Amino acid sequence: MGENEDTKRVLLVDDDSDFVRILELYLKLSGLDVSCAFCGMGALEELRVAPPSAVILDLVMPDIDGVEVCRFIREKLGDSKMPVIAVTALSDTKSRRDILQAGADEFFTKPCDFELILKAVAEHTS
Repeated sequence: MGENEDTKRVLLVDDDSDFVRILELYLKLSGLDVSCAFCGMGALEELRVAPPSAVILDLVMPDIDGVEVCRFIREKLGDSKMPVIAVTALSDTKSRRDILQAGADEFFTKPCDFELILKAVAEHTS
């Protein structure tokens, strides 16, 4: 199946490979083109090479955290429109506030309903 102009490409960034593979499969079966990065540095490289329609981003990663990746998108890339959807195991108020202040559009706590993530991608990329 070839990619067409209407196919939305999502960058999925998380260091939990099991979570990535399951969510990647769900998103692909839902008609999205998905690329994956397993760390913040990998995400920055993907963002430079081929900016996606949206980013699904974990907060806790071993090198560069999700807050810094989100700031990179907003400040260095100057992209205020690319949707950033935070999906993390963190549920504290500070983590939520930090990622939203960095420019994230949505915040979901793991475990989360993949349908809600898909809906957020659709709403923010339409």
